Amino acid sequence: MKILIRGAKIVNFDSIVEADIFIRNSRVAKIGEVNEEPDKIIDARGKFVLPGLIDMHTHLRTPGREDEEDLWSGSKAAAKGGFTTIFCMPNTNPALDNQGQVNWLLEEAEKVGILEILPVGAITKGREGKELSEFGMLKQAGCLCLSDDGNPLEDSSLLRRALEYAKMYGLLIISHCEDKNLSASGSLREHLISSKYGVEGIPWASESIAVFRDVELARYLDTKIHIAHVSSKRSLQIIKRAKEEGVKVSCETAPHYFTLTIEDLEKSHFHPNFKVNPPLGDREDLEAIREGLKEGVIDCIATDHAPHSQGEKELPFEEAPPGVIGLELAFSLSYTYLVKKQILDLKDLVKLMSYNPANILGLKDKGYIKEGAWADLVIIDLSKSWQVLPHKLFSKSKNTPFIGHTLEGVVEYTISRGKVVYTEKNKNG
Repeated sequence: MKILIRGAKIVNFDSIVEADIFIRNSRVAKIGEVNEEPDKIIDARGKFVLPGLIDMHTHLRTPGREDEEDLWSGSKAAAKGGFTTIFCMPNTNPALDNQGQVNWLLEEAEKVGILEILPVGAITKGREGKELSEFGMLKQAGCLCLSDDGNPLEDSSLLRRALEYAKMYGLLIISHCEDKNLSASGSLREHLISSKYGVEGIPWASESIAVFRDVELARYLDTKIHIAHVSSKRSLQIIKRAKEEGVKVSCETAPHYFTLTIEDLEKSHFHPNFKVNPPLGDREDLEAIREGLKEGVIDCIATDHAPHSQGEKELPFEEAPPGVIGLELAFSLSYTYLVKKQILDLKDLVKLMSYNPANILGLKDKGYIKEGAWADLVIIDLSKSWQVLPHKLFSKSKNTPFIGHTLEGVVEYTISRGKVVYTEKNKNG
């Protein structure tokens, strides 16, 4: 289909220009004056057109827990949030640890056909941290990155070999940094609040100790590593220094770490929808995350979209599983809490949510609007706001601490490879 987007304010990480965009054969055919007749015209005057958002860290629960999320519902949620490419983590049942599982998931994603779903392969078989998966076969099947997300690699020698093999095959290791012995059975950040209520806490050192080890191994091996869901000030200090010293480390954070603190958890009376891993930090951590985004120490905003059933999130706080959904909320949370508060500008947000993820993962013709690139685009009305209500969410699961919140920035269209896959007119889930 030939689509003309008229009067768009095109936002890349390095510029904002007003021009028409003409889409043909799934790609951006022309930016500027168009003489060709389109099949469809989208009036984007007064709206902003961004490169399709890319999420490096999504949990789609397929296979194994399709009651919480499946490829169809996850794709719809992602499209509603402005995402055109999402990477799904391998903590499924069974784990995405072999070529057959990865091939199956890619085939199923192709049947859904809403946007591009790319699997993250497991570093170890069964994510058990004992034996490496077949990296070459996972790369051949279509994996660009590997992770045992949820399970840190506790064996430093095994992580070393994983980094060496990943370098050999051109794969990126995404590391879940946590010292399980320090985390133990904790369920929130170790803090005066955890002591006040007699709840076992998790020290911030549980994350930063693991970050330091992983960064040091990457330094020693001169290889790349990506640190997932950074939540603490100390972790960022380690990463910042490593970057300054030339270590090939990148990292991400998630919206709940720059919008919420452990004090918000207390105000919620320990509602399980505020339980995440790593746990919410204090105000000092939140300010450090915001500063890390502003300075470019943090490379990406990822959702860590983690659906859980209502029954699971109705368990007592200490028994409930950690995780919140984020695909439909991530852009609006980032715009509301970062851009509107003048911590970042819109171009910075594009860099964090489109350009940098594409660059880190080696995605060609994504993350930047230019002639010849894939027509992965999101049209956003920044003058509009919306209220987060369960019945309006496309995700099967509704576990978010932002229910009832009003957020700014509304996705009006999401276009994936030249196909309109979401319109705000069809916004009710």
